[in-house]
Amino acid sequence: MTPSKENEILGRNGDFKLRKEGGHVLFVHKSGQKAATDALGGAIWAAIPGTTDEVIRKVTEGWSVSADFVEDYLYLMRRAEVVKGAEEARKEEEKGGERKTAGREAGGIVAGGPAASDDLISVVVITHNGKDHVVDCLGSLGRQSYKNVEIIVVDNASSDGTAEIISTRFPEVRLLPQRRNLHYSGGVNVGLRQAHGKYVFVVNQDTETAADCLERFHEAMRADETIGAVVPMMKFFHLRGFVNGLGNQIRNHGWGTDNFIGHIDVGQFADLKEVPSACFGAVFLSRKALEAVGLLDESYGSFYEDVDWSFRCWMGGFRIVPQPKAVVYHKFGGSYLQRPKLKFVARNRQKLVLKLFQGKVMLGVFKRYLKEDARNFRELDVFRRNFGFYHAFDQQGLPRLDASILLGHYRWVLKKKV
Repeated sequence: MTPSKENEILGRNGDFKLRKEGGHVLFVHKSGQKAATDALGGAIWAAIPGTTDEVIRKVTEGWSVSADFVEDYLYLMRRAEVVKGAEEARKEEEKGGERKTAGREAGGIVAGGPAASDDLISVVVITHNGKDHVVDCLGSLGRQSYKNVEIIVVDNASSDGTAEIISTRFPEVRLLPQRRNLHYSGGVNVGLRQAHGKYVFVVNQDTETAADCLERFHEAMRADETIGAVVPMMKFFHLRGFVNGLGNQIRNHGWGTDNFIGHIDVGQFADLKEVPSACFGAVFLSRKALEAVGLLDESYGSFYEDVDWSFRCWMGGFRIVPQPKAVVYHKFGGSYLQRPKLKFVARNRQKLVLKLFQGKVMLGVFKRYLKEDARNFRELDVFRRNFGFYHAFDQQGLPRLDASILLGHYRWVLKKKV
């Protein structure tokens, strides 16, 4: 365990408020994004601000919990960025100001400068009506510590001025406007065909990339020639202490899902060697694997095309590995309307099974998916055109910061803190 910082003053992150809704206790970000806690978590929040020692004393006087328990929960709150130390908050504020200033002054991408390696990285960004996202996305790519980069943006027939924003604000970007929406898989393939890099970073428009992300990707990819794809630690854009995904997976029932969604990163992923599938919302690919495996299957349109490619990658003898140090912040659900998203998801998981599976496995999974789809569509409110059941899939449940989780899967990790 880390030594107790009893003299450090802890303060609440001003972007969060504690609120009760329908019997639930929630940390609510100013963006409206929420993370669930419990009564004990709320009591610990209420004991802040104060020094670590003061907070522990207040809580243990009213609750039958140990000082170590409260200290561990405070550590989780800090990792979730719900709570900050005074010095930490000051540095974060300065860093944020510098980032905004740098973004205004730069006005575009800084690419092609000196690099530690001759390995060119092509970045392929897919946009569609993304005027609310592209400045954050491309601005963060312009601040990368790895400089040997080319930026390609494939705009899928935006009608909201996205292409004009890119050409004006980021003239160094190679913009490839499309006459019609090719959907995600088609847009990615356009970019992959134009990319010259030894490696390609494919990323969606509703993201912001940490400054050392490409450098971390490059470091991981160069470690092993059998690596075909590296997946980043995707975190929620507003709930930045919570995991959005570290690759993804499919199961023989239910929707495909992001790995570890809603968890707090406390170092438990450092030893993870492989993941089943890469989410193409943000993925780092080797040219060698692309030439062997091929491009995305455009018949999917959007969704499950990344799982299809990942299966083919594995079957081609390449590995898909995580790089938790490469961080991408994602505006979860920011780029796709729910109704067409559901249509693609329901159709494409069936297509995937029929294309890649065989025998009893194919038949068993296909039947389960059909039954689930039939049940889901029976719940569809046709008159309101509202896929009510779909919200559970879209949100995957709220991220949780319950104090009681310390009795579960976080406890063994926290014991290893240094």
